[in-house]
Amino acid sequence: MSAKATNETEPVSLEQTIFTLAKLMSRDAHEGGLSSGDMAELRRWRHGETVPASAWRLLVGIIDSEARLGQEDEERWFAVLSGMAQMAPHPHQRGLESAPGRVLAAQGYSENRFLKLIDSHDLAFFEAVARTCRYLRAKGATVDWSRFAPFILARNHHRADHHRRAMARDYFSHKPQ
Repeated sequence: MSAKATNETEPVSLEQTIFTLAKLMSRDAHEGGLSSGDMAELRRWRHGETVPASAWRLLVGIIDSEARLGQEDEERWFAVLSGMAQMAPHPHQRGLESAPGRVLAAQGYSENRFLKLIDSHDLAFFEAVARTCRYLRAKGATVDWSRFAPFILARNHHRADHHRRAMARDYFSHKPQ
């Protein structure tokens, strides 16, 4: 299944793209999903390492068939793909109760790690995202990636700050006292 637009005037929404990626990651290869090898590649990837072929295929085939993304956008999408793969076979759950901040609070994610996640930049940011996704996988939890991906993908300082603040409000308003 592809999330590509049917014509050039109808862009694919982030939510549609996330849904398509989640379906691919929740199915076995014989059911039209990603192979176990592809999933393992995505889970092992770390920022700064060689990008696996599976990530490139998803980027070109589903996310950016027009190859218009810049290098930083690609790196951010690779972090999303790796994070979603960490949470497979149930990488995405829609809804307010699955907002990243709420889920992290409910799962007991430490305040220090949460603050590092929302305040870090550059390499530290990518490491914090990966650490957070591994933590959620260990807890058997997932998030609404249509809410988490924009936080990871935001390059514009204003948009990034908007997503940081929303996650912080969710985290601190749902954290047991």
